[in-house]
Amino acid sequence: MGQDGMAGQVRQRMFMRRTGRVLAVTRLVLAIVFLLAVVVEPTQPARAALAGLALLSAYMALAAAQVAIAWRSWWFDLRLARIAHLVDICAFVAGVYFTETNNSDFSSPFMAFAAFLLVSANLRWGWKGIAATALALLFANSVAGAVLYMLHFDLDLYRFSRRIVYMLVLSIVMVWLSSDNLLAQAIALADPGGDPGERRGRVLTAAMAQARQALGARGVAVALLRNEEPLVEIFQDDGTATHAMAAPGDLSDALAAGHPATLFDLRRGRRIELARGEGFVARTGPVSMPLARRCNTDEGISCAFSTASGPAELLVWGMRDITVDDMPLVEAFAREIGLALDREEMALLAQQAAVSGIRNALARDLHDSVAQFLAGTLFRIEALRRWIREGNDPEGEIDAIKQALRREQVQLRGLIDRLRKGEDGDRRTDLAEELDALLVELAHHWHIATRLDAAVRPLPVSIELAYELRQLVREGVANAVRHGHCSSVTVSIAGEAEALRLRIHDDGAGFPKGPVPLRPRSISERVEALGGQLLIADASRGVTLDISLPARMAA
Repeated sequence: MGQDGMAGQVRQRMFMRRTGRVLAVTRLVLAIVFLLAVVVEPTQPARAALAGLALLSAYMALAAAQVAIAWRSWWFDLRLARIAHLVDICAFVAGVYFTETNNSDFSSPFMAFAAFLLVSANLRWGWKGIAATALALLFANSVAGAVLYMLHFDLDLYRFSRRIVYMLVLSIVMVWLSSDNLLAQAIALADPGGDPGERRGRVLTAAMAQARQALGARGVAVALLRNEEPLVEIFQDDGTATHAMAAPGDLSDALAAGHPATLFDLRRGRRIELARGEGFVARTGPVSMPLARRCNTDEGISCAFSTASGPAELLVWGMRDITVDDMPLVEAFAREIGLALDREEMALLAQQAAVSGIRNALARDLHDSVAQFLAGTLFRIEALRRWIREGNDPEGEIDAIKQALRREQVQLRGLIDRLRKGEDGDRRTDLAEELDALLVELAHHWHIATRLDAAVRPLPVSIELAYELRQLVREGVANAVRHGHCSSVTVSIAGEAEALRLRIHDDGAGFPKGPVPLRPRSISERVEALGGQLLIADASRGVTLDISLPARMAA
């Protein structure tokens, strides 16, 4: 980088976020120009020449002292701000008294001082400061004008009144413009890349590096207290990114308590807080900043913020020429870091929910297919044993079991393919034909009678829905045989205007009687996942499962 570029950066940093310095320099320039204008103008001061020159000279000296204070101490710059503002108002009234005449447009300080005071109040205290300053100026200037008029000084009331109206209009416009939270700043954190939900550390590291660069700081730290853990997680960037854990103690207590954005000086026992609704508030006394002590710094800006997982704190230190103007920016960084961590937490929860959903769906599929088939196979093997003991030929039943195993192997491979490649939602099949084949298979497998009643043939549905309905029928028939000891099952399917209806009726013994009606868990979960409704009619002889699915599922 060339010397011109470096010089430009130095000039930019000198006045960037340095309200106190800008106002102090502006005040000094205004005082010097006004004093020179009065000295050069032959007709000025219009009255009490020696006193007027002495007062303007004293004001210029005070303005020079304010520049030195603003350059050397952020503490006294803020603590003396209201006093300096009051001095400015008094200088304004005195300037009007010493210079106001019918021909004093150039040398009168009215508009220059009024604009400076309103802008200063806006930068310091927002719209409330503008409103209070405007009222004070209107009152003081009106009193000064009335005194000049009553003492029969040379005064143009028309021009005097016109300028008061100008100042009033200017004050109203500035109040309106600054009413939308002067201290709010927008920060856009850089995207660190990676998969959302798995990059929490990268988000914090990138955000701290960005804050350190934007603020010209030597170091940045973020402390996080997770609600479910007693330990405090500390991320630090002072040129090298580090990550550590701290035991419960002063730091965890401070995080739990929280605090607004605070500019602090531990050695001198000074702090300035950015309080909502009050602006900058200066306080003295012992300052407790456990994170600052851990980072070995006595001066910096700290801001507590909240995240979905618990309270947190952002600490920035080592800024050159630190001032209160840095506090809103630190607060903005803290707010954006909190939002970024919340987004990562939400992404992680979404991933966990997706994994949980897949796990539950897989559990239902395995339960309704493989587990029920194995249970049925055991049932058939027991029957085959009795068949052999009775002296019958087992070859036919063995072949039937082998065929059933092959069919189940095909079904299991189809399930694996669905998990690997996903379901092709555009493919369709005839549901009635699918259920016909399935009920024949189940009849042989469980040694029961099955029948399908289909009001409409063919009944085209998506491959995915056909698979889900097959699983529902598999589970319903298996439950009816194993728990209800039924001998026959009838399945009815119908596509209605607003719903797809599936009924499974058996002639078994029904559910065991108890104080709480029982519901088949796997079937209930699968119907709920499809957005449908399950009604159970448990009669003295048999159970009817009435399943209603939205029509859009069959579309």
